[in-house]
Amino acid sequence: MSESDSSNTILLKDCSFVVTQNPNRDVLKDVSILIEGGKITKIFRTSTPTQNVERVVDCRGKIVMPALINAHTHAAMTLLRGYNDDAELHSWLQSVWKVEAKLTGKDVEIGTLLACLEMLKTGTCCFVDMYFFMDCAARAVEKSGMKALLGHGMLDFGDESKREEELKETKRFIKFVEELGNPRIRAVVAPHAIYTCSPELLVEAKKVSEKRGLLYTIHLSETRKEVHDCYRERGKYPVEYLDELGVIDDRFVGFHAAWMTRKEISLLASRKATVVNCPASNMKLATGGAFPFREYTDAGVNCCLGTDGACSNNSLNMLEEIKFAALLQKWFRWNAQEMVAQQALDMATINAAEAFKLNNGSVEVGKVADVVVLDASSCFLLPHHSIVSNIVYASSHLAVEHVIIDGVVVIENGRHAWLDEEKIKDDFLKTAERLVSEVKEEGEE
Repeated sequence: MSESDSSNTILLKDCSFVVTQNPNRDVLKDVSILIEGGKITKIFRTSTPTQNVERVVDCRGKIVMPALINAHTHAAMTLLRGYNDDAELHSWLQSVWKVEAKLTGKDVEIGTLLACLEMLKTGTCCFVDMYFFMDCAARAVEKSGMKALLGHGMLDFGDESKREEELKETKRFIKFVEELGNPRIRAVVAPHAIYTCSPELLVEAKKVSEKRGLLYTIHLSETRKEVHDCYRERGKYPVEYLDELGVIDDRFVGFHAAWMTRKEISLLASRKATVVNCPASNMKLATGGAFPFREYTDAGVNCCLGTDGACSNNSLNMLEEIKFAALLQKWFRWNAQEMVAQQALDMATINAAEAFKLNNGSVEVGKVADVVVLDASSCFLLPHHSIVSNIVYASSHLAVEHVIIDGVVVIENGRHAWLDEEKIKDDFLKTAERLVSEVKEEGEE
C-alpha cells in the first residue's frame, strides 16, 4: 500500500460498531462502509460481497470512528520531550527558546516526522501546527500521509526589523504551500501571542490572513499572568485588545483560551471565533483554572481540542486528551455532567472539522474517508455498554489497528504502511541528543 493508492475502492466489511458522529450521533451496528475515490459513498447492511472492490478490510469485532483532529501542536517539539520538565510556564519557555535557537530545518523535519508517526498511531489524521522552518515540517507531513494546517510562528518583541522578517517568512511559506499543491497541506497565519507580538505585527498578520483567506491562529489567555499583564498595560483583557485591533472574526482560532471574562466569551461568540482546549498541557504547566467550557457552550462558541507540543504535554495522543478534557471539567466544577463523553469526542472530531473547513469528522456518505479502525475486543474497550464512553474514558493507542486518510490506509495493523519506522526513530534520537548536548556544552541547561 502506498500514498498513490488514494483512488482505490475499499470496503470496510461487517463493522461491529460505527461511531458516526452524524447529527444524531448514531452508533451503528453490523454495517459495511464503501470508500471510493477517497470518500465514503455507501453505508449499508449486507454480507454480500460488493463488485469491483479492490480491497476488503474485515471489520468484524471492530469499531470504526472518525479519525481525530489535533487542533493545536508544535509538532517538532517532540525533540524536547522531557526537557526541563516540571517548570513554570514562563521560565520553561526561556529554557526551551535557548534550545530552539539551535534548530535547523532538517531538525524540524525529523522532529515533525516522528510527531506524525505518534499522532497516526494514536488515531489522529490532521493537526494544526505553529513552529519554525515550516516548509521542512510540510515535507514531513507529505511523507507521512497526514493532513496539516501549518503556520510560521511569528514573534517580534516590538522590534520593527524582526517584524518585517517574520511577515516576509510567513508570506514566503504561504507561497511555498501554494506551489506545493498538496491538498492535504494548508497554510495558516500564526502570530505567537500578544506578549511576543507587537500590535503592528498582529494587525499586519491579519491583513495577510484576509488577503489569502487563511485562518488566523494565536495563543490566547493561556495564563493568569498573560491576562493581568495585558490589563495592566492596556486597560483591556486580551480578547478585548485583539478585537479592538480588528483581528477576531470567523477565521480566528485562539489556543488555550482558559482565562476568560464573560464579556470576552460573548465577543468571541459574536465574531464566530473558535477556541482550542489544551487540558494536559495546562495542567502540566500549572497555568491554573480550567477552560470555561460551560460558558463557551452556552454562548455558542465552537470548542476544539489540542495536545499542545510534546515538550509541554508530553504526548500527542488525542485518545488521552479527550479523557483529560472531560475529567478536568468534572473535577473543576464538581459536576459529573460538566462535560460528558460525547462532548469530548465532538471537540476532537466534528467541531474541529467545522472550524478548519474539513469535509471529515464524521462517518457519513459524502464525507472524506478519514477513519480509524479500533479492535473492539481490546481489553481497554470491553464490555460494550457504551462505545463512546469506552473511547473517551478507557481507550488506548494499543486498540488502534488501521488509520485511513483520504481513502488511503496509512496505518495498517498498527504499523505505518510505507515509512521505515526504525530509521525515523534512529534519526530522531541522534538529532534530539545533539540539540541538548550543544546547549549543555555552552552551560545553558
